[in-house]
Parts: sequence; C-alpha cells; structure tokens
Amino acid sequence: MGLLVGGTGCVKIDASLSLNRDGSGSLRTIYGMPTFLIKQMELTRQWTRSLNFAGGQSTNMPLPSLDIPMIFDEAILNSRFRQMAADGVNLESLRTREQGGWRYVDFNLKFSRFEGLAKQSFLKECGVVLARAEDDTCKLLVSLPLVGVSSNLAVQASPSASADLTPYMNGLRVVVRIDLPGEIRNSSSTMSDTRRATWEWDFDKDASAIERLTRDRIIVVFDGRQVRFNNFEKPAGGTALRIK
Repeated sequence: MGLLVGGTGCVKIDASLSLNRDGSGSLRTIYGMPTFLIKQMELTRQWTRSLNFAGGQSTNMPLPSLDIPMIFDEAILNSRFRQMAADGVNLESLRTREQGGWRYVDFNLKFSRFEGLAKQSFLKECGVVLARAEDDTCKLLVSLPLVGVSSNLAVQASPSASADLTPYMNGLRVVVRIDLPGEIRNSSSTMSDTRRATWEWDFDKDASAIERLTRDRIIVVFDGRQVRFNNFEKPAGGTALRIK
C-alpha cells in the first residue's frame, strides 16, 4: 500500500494490514533492497546536492528527501514514526537486518483510526475509499501509486531493452494482506479466505508484475453489519475526508 519500486532498482515489500470493527488496527511491513543499490541511491542523493551547490544553492541545504520504503536508517525511521503519533499512529516495533546481500526493515504500527494511517506521507500517492453500502456491506478500495520504474518502459520497450531492464527488477516482490472485521463477500485479490485477502506482484514469477502494479487496484467488499468506523475518502496526493 503506497509502496514504491525505486527508480534505482527493485525492492521486496511484505505488508499486512489488520482492520478492527472500530476503525483501529495495525500495519506490519517488511521491506528490503540490495545493499549495493542502497549505496548507489545514497551516492545519487549526494551527487544531486553537489549539482545544486554548483548551481549556486547553499551548502547547508538538506539531501533530497526519501520516504518509506527507501529509508534504511533506524534513527531517521524513528524520527518519522514519532511524527505520526499526532495522528494516532504509534510505532510498536522496529528492526533492521542484513541477509543475503539485502538490507531489510521490519516495523509494526498501531493506529486508532484508519484515516490517521492513510494520511501518512508514505501513503500519500495512494487513493483510499472506505465506505458502507446500503446492503450492510463495506467496501475498501486502494489505488496504488505509479512505480518508480515507468510501467510504460516495460510495455513499450523492445525485447532487447526489456532484457536490459531485467537485472534491475529481479527479486521484485510486493505482497499486501488485509484482515477485515467482517466476512469477505468479494475482492480483487489474488487469494482470499473468510476474512483475509492477499495481493501479490512477483517479477520473478510474472514479468508483467510492473505493469500490473500500475494498473491494479486493491478492492475488497466485506460484511459491515458490526463495524463502527466512519466512511472516508482520500484522493491520491490528498487529505482524508469523512463522507456520509
């Protein structure tokens, strides 16, 4: 959800969202990137600042900002998470590790209102709708942001160009799970059971995963007879608004 594929290469993202009947819940996310790409990304940021300085800007200007899932520094992550507390989003756990040439971040957030989570910067480019229908069902819809590596490249490039891109996308895998407070009636998910829907985009299994990440939407309709949260809508890049 709102999780990007960086312009420098691929990431692994595994996100599990759990919604309670009152609109509270939790989000656990594990994301990772090859360590050499993290170093390349940092060098690119330093180079950008040097170019800006050469153009007459101050040497005190900050590095170009990053957001989750492109941040791998625990101190920066802790600072970001502390800022979320004002919106009822609190950090329960945070851990970083290196394994097999990749660096991973594992964090768990708890939120008092789903609106508070949806407004965070790492979900800014996601459109979100949570609304109750007249038939006592609720619908959750999440539109995903454009990936950092343009999907048009994957669609329009020649076979040789696509082959050149492949080494940078190998290992790309995005998984999103959502646990709902009522039985699932319908969903756009890859897999689902009574109350959990799962979406997966895996480049190693399906070369069209990049294209699908741009096109797909997370949609799930579930039994809303016992839920007590307010309807709301947040357009991509916008602010969550309560709706009737």
